[in-house]
Amino acid sequence: MNTLELTDEQLTLVQNALDFYSRIGIGQFNEIKNHPTFEEHLSNEFAIKEGPIEVGDKTQRGVVVEIGKGYIKTSGSWGNGEEIKTWYDVDKIKHSVDYPKFHSTRDEVDRLLTTPRNMLMNDFSLSEHGSWGIHNPNVHNTCRMALDIVQVIRHERWKAREEKTFHTVDSSIHFTHRDDDSSDKIKCVLNAKEIA
Repeated sequence: MNTLELTDEQLTLVQNALDFYSRIGIGQFNEIKNHPTFEEHLSNEFAIKEGPIEVGDKTQRGVVVEIGKGYIKTSGSWGNGEEIKTWYDVDKIKHSVDYPKFHSTRDEVDRLLTTPRNMLMNDFSLSEHGSWGIHNPNVHNTCRMALDIVQVIRHERWKAREEKTFHTVDSSIHFTHRDDDSSDKIKCVLNAKEIA
C-alpha cells in the first residue's frame, strides 16, 4: 500500500479533484462552472464595487457595519433572522456580486455544454442537467474508484466531527467500484489517528 501525507487543505483539494473527476466522467459537465477558478473569476467580474471594503458596503456576507483591527462585522440574515456577525478572515470578505448577471452567465454555460456532452455520450435525449449514473457500463471504472476515495475521506471527516447526524451522505460509505476488493483497502488517517 502507498501512503500520502497531506495537510487538511491538501486533502480537501484531493477530495474535490476526485469528486470533479468522477462527475465529469458521468457527464456532469455543468460542474465545470463550479471550479474555483471560474467561480472566483465571475465573482470578481460581476462585483458591484471595486476597491477596499468600507462600512456600508454590500458584501457576500452581508452589509458591513463595523471594521476593526483583524475583524469585520456585517449585518445579514442567516436563517435566524437579521443578526450581526463578526468575521476574522477579513481577506476572504468580498464585495457583493450582481447575481442576475452571475447566474445568467452560469446558466448559459450549462446550456452551451449540453450539446458537446451529448455528442461525447452519443445520447441526445439527455436534458441539460442529465448524466449517466455512476454504475452505467459506459462510465470508466476510474470514476467509481475516485468516488470511493472521496467517500472514505468525507466519512473520516464526518467521524472526526464532534456534532454529527446520521442523516447525511457522509455518515456511511457505499463503495461503487466492485471489480476487486481494492476499495476496501482505502484508508484515511486524520490527526495521526488511523481511521478506515
